[in-house]
Amino acid sequence: MTTFADMLFQLGGMPALPALPIPPGGTWFWVDPVNGTAGADGLAPVANDAGHGPLLTITQAYAKTTDLHHDVVVLIEGASPTIETATITWANSFTHLIGLCAPVREGQRARITQLSTATGVTHLITLSGSGCIFANVRIVQEVNDATSLGILNVTGERNYFWNVDFAGGAHSASAIDTGCSVRLSGGSENLFDRCTFGLDTIAWATGFAGLVFAATGGAARNTFRDCLFNAYAGNANAIFVELLGNTGIDRYQLFDRCLFQNLSATAMTSAFAIAAGFDANNKRCLLRDCTLIGATDWDSNNRGILYLNNGTLTGGGNAGTMLVSNST
Repeated sequence: MTTFADMLFQLGGMPALPALPIPPGGTWFWVDPVNGTAGADGLAPVANDAGHGPLLTITQAYAKTTDLHHDVVVLIEGASPTIETATITWANSFTHLIGLCAPVREGQRARITQLSTATGVTHLITLSGSGCIFANVRIVQEVNDATSLGILNVTGERNYFWNVDFAGGAHSASAIDTGCSVRLSGGSENLFDRCTFGLDTIAWATGFAGLVFAATGGAARNTFRDCLFNAYAGNANAIFVELLGNTGIDRYQLFDRCLFQNLSATAMTSAFAIAAGFDANNKRCLLRDCTLIGATDWDSNNRGILYLNNGTLTGGGNAGTMLVSNST
């Protein structure tokens, strides 16, 4: 089994990152937004005498992948991002996207962005495939367009995201109501590990959210581990996480050791905006050891599905017990 760390070592002895298990058998396609060409085959990181060389965009590389084959698209860092002209529909399962760059927490130099004149890109990537790995890339949407309203829409299951910077709302035209960084539209059992949602340089208007669960779809058992939710609220009704409807989630969503921080002087009214009508017996958001800055309440409506263990640990028999969010 080839891991990301193995690949880095083979390319020049770089320090190993956390191993990302890439099963064998797939083809590796290389993207270089500076030195790549649209007519290349993508089978080498640099052009060589055998006629192989890197592609220019993620779209070109993805088009060469095969469903269920464990193909890998490798994005090489550079002075410029890869520029996409339309939504990338990532429908192939067991198909992976890896950024080859320093594994910094935000602003990775293996970057994907949208053409400045492209419009109507509701999400830059729609992930309907399952069992995919996305790692060590920055995906940013900074066009002056009120109809380009999201970085990633997930409908697939059991995907893994490691150290991905989802920088949605990077222009005031798109940091508006119904806009978001990531939307889960029924995607279940996905793991977001050490990822970043949102950014702190553009003021968010009413209704913009870092993470949205669609009104329907029954997303179940998703985990957000050690994630950073960044915001710069231009209005008190900007949101870190929004749940749009009772059938949008099922079972639980786990936020484990996540930091929610709003770096604006305008405090958010509520970190979570939760629609009415949820059944708290089988639809819950669990916040384990999470921290909130820049909002006056976790759930100002007290919908009864948000559970936290953030109180003082007394060492008593109820220490660490998760309690439902309420007015106190």
